[in-house]
Amino acid sequence: MNLVIEKLVEVLSSSPEAVLPTNQLGSKRPSGASEVPSIAISLSLETGKFTGIGRVIRSGDGIVETTNVIEVKTPSETFSSDLKSLRLEPLPLKKNPASTEQRFTRADVQVRNVTDPVHPVDYMMADRPTKKTEYRLDVPQAQIVFGLAQTEGERLEVDHWTVTWRDEILGNRYRGSAVLEIWAGSLNQANEISGKLQQKLRSSRGTLRQKGFLQLQPASLEPVENVLHDPPSGSPFPVWKQKLGYRFVFESEQGGELSSGIPIKRIGVDMDEHLVESFSISK
Repeated sequence: MNLVIEKLVEVLSSSPEAVLPTNQLGSKRPSGASEVPSIAISLSLETGKFTGIGRVIRSGDGIVETTNVIEVKTPSETFSSDLKSLRLEPLPLKKNPASTEQRFTRADVQVRNVTDPVHPVDYMMADRPTKKTEYRLDVPQAQIVFGLAQTEGERLEVDHWTVTWRDEILGNRYRGSAVLEIWAGSLNQANEISGKLQQKLRSSRGTLRQKGFLQLQPASLEPVENVLHDPPSGSPFPVWKQKLGYRFVFESEQGGELSSGIPIKRIGVDMDEHLVESFSISK
């Protein structure tokens, strides 16, 4: 619920025509005359069930471009022993989202020799590579096959597209009423803040939606009253108060963090104690 108040405060204190500064808005009532003017916000939530509680809004996974600089050497986790093929990591292998070709092209996987960073050498993709600077892409195996063996000790920059694994993005929806309690030092000040508050919320529909408010509608307006406020701590002080009520529907999003998992390199399977056969799937 605090998030609802925080987002409402962000709207009311935003430019242009901020109603009050951020430190004069929130869930706290003033404890002394020095903290006036201010607006104290309280919420009342509906307890019934409604659409949106903990529902999955969308997958957090996304296609991203990744670039790795790899040293040509053997033995290696990525290069074959003859230095003629290179396994791509991380996986899965994906096409460039901006590509219009059906098959994989150089727009999806690029290779450059950056042994001399001042004079990098671009490699070319070919159906039947015959040169050291030519390569083809073996999509099922997710590996690059060169026309000739690469030279040990050199450095290759490999650029390709893959997926970042993220947690699902969950949505929580809150529905209820909000009371915005104006605290002012005079009747004129209370009326001025009330007018600015109502105008700000009317003119900020787009901003409110960006902050998570699917709905924010006026519901009540109480008269301005002059009272002697006696705080729990501190001395009593006179103040002008007015309460404005609003009905709201608010949706927050959580999740989307990077997955804590690691690539699976080997899966070992043993049948049971009566069978001696075993097998494994290596990456």
